Amino acid sequence: MARFNIKFSFLVVFVQLLISGHAFASDIRIGVLNIRGPEDAATYWKQIADHLNAGMGDHHFVIVPHSYQSMEKAVADGQLEFAVVNPAQYIELEVKYGVSPIATQIGHVGLVESSYFGTVIFTKADRTDIVSLSDLKGKSLITASKTAFASWIVTRDELKRQGVPPEKLASVKFAGSSADKVVMAVKNAEADSGSVRTGVLEQLTREGKISLTEFRVLNQKHMEGFSFLLSSELYPEFAFVRVKHTDRRLTNHVAALLLIMPHDKPTIRYPNQIGWTVPDSYEKVRKLLQEWRMPPYENYGKVSFREAVRQHWISISLAFISFVSLLLVAYLSLSNKKRRNKYNILKEAKQKLDLIETMIQATPDAVFIKDKKGRYVFVNPPAATIFGMSSEDIIGKTASELFQPEVAKAIVDGDSTVLSSASSLTYEKLYTATDPPKNMLVTKGPMYDSNGTIDAIFVVARDITELKHLQEEITNKVVQLETALSTVQLLEGIIPICSYCKKIRDDEKSWHQMECYISSHSEAKFSHGICPECFEEQLEVIKNMQ
Repeated sequence: MARFNIKFSFLVVFVQLLISGHAFASDIRIGVLNIRGPEDAATYWKQIADHLNAGMGDHHFVIVPHSYQSMEKAVADGQLEFAVVNPAQYIELEVKYGVSPIATQIGHVGLVESSYFGTVIFTKADRTDIVSLSDLKGKSLITASKTAFASWIVTRDELKRQGVPPEKLASVKFAGSSADKVVMAVKNAEADSGSVRTGVLEQLTREGKISLTEFRVLNQKHMEGFSFLLSSELYPEFAFVRVKHTDRRLTNHVAALLLIMPHDKPTIRYPNQIGWTVPDSYEKVRKLLQEWRMPPYENYGKVSFREAVRQHWISISLAFISFVSLLLVAYLSLSNKKRRNKYNILKEAKQKLDLIETMIQATPDAVFIKDKKGRYVFVNPPAATIFGMSSEDIIGKTASELFQPEVAKAIVDGDSTVLSSASSLTYEKLYTATDPPKNMLVTKGPMYDSNGTIDAIFVVARDITELKHLQEEITNKVVQLETALSTVQLLEGIIPICSYCKKIRDDEKSWHQMECYISSHSEAKFSHGICPECFEEQLEVIKNMQ
């Protein structure tokens, strides 16, 4: 009833316009999109021009087929007065050029009509490996074009809903503006699947070009009051829009004629009649474009810095003041904390330096520190003892001022080696400046500043005189032991000895008394005596002789 009242209102307006006798301009151009090609578009949409020409004899309405891109240019350049566009392009043209809808299409395939449409995703019926949308992963899909609302924009959204985003497809092919090519490509196995707007498969079947039994519809849905094959959500049909510069009275007259355009009795000339109803809400389409950030919502959700400042300058100012205050408090707090940390670090460093100095002062090793110019800047007590001078007399002087030229040169050469190689140097040195002279084990190495640059040399000298003497004694003992060992080795081996007289045979087969043989083969000397057993034995012999 509500739709009838609206149609009746438009009819009243139409009658009033006729009575007013207003003279309209001729050649009113209506742009239409090529859905099945330019020729089919001109034939299909011509029924609109015929109906308007019959109702407004003083004007000549013409159909101008356009692609998606050329349609926008024609609207932008003022080459059209009206246009029939898909829902997505209507939203784009509304935002960019201020077009407004005056009617929503009622589409037909035979006697079936609907003011809503969606997409059909399909494959060949014999493809047993593709029975649901999830099976399209790794498969190819063909559709009309990237700008086609139902056959691609809605298809892509439905695939994503079912867990098959476009990147999971093997490929997506675009056949152009003709939906027929999409269907035939799937039929001829040139693509694994295809997508077209609802009604296309039924129309091609009516024309005898295909049979529905050749195809399997994927993700098939059934909506109450919608009789076409369907795989997606439903959206309002094409919009008949008024271009911004078009006369409003002419627009009202056209809108009234569209609403009373007959569409329930197909004719031979127009078997698929077009009907029109009052403009439907296209907000569902708008939200879809915003979600996918498609034109004109490429930057949806993004706000420029200037716009954000303009809208929220008071809040931004308060936030900035609060932020600066917090920064100031944080800076003061951090500054105090840093000062405390720095004080604690310096305190700990001083304690460590005092400990190190105590250790250096207490160590028996001589420790020197010289700057890069060779001047002594630190000398501990053992080091001063080596020089035979006080620390105060040594500090600030160089080796050439403290030693003989040849000694000073050797010291300077060692310092230069450390500075150039940036590595430590260890060697033994005999210091004759002391009485008695001392053998010293000297280690020199680089010292670095906070920037990692060498700015000083340290010298540690350890007195190894006693160690050297002990080493010499050990060496002498080793020589003595080796000599004794070589002597003992002269008596090694098998010595032939007589079992009765105990004489020993030499290498020349001469027999010698045992003591003579041993004396000649070693440094051993003999002194003769008598053992207790022999003494008793000989004493008994003497007694018997008496």
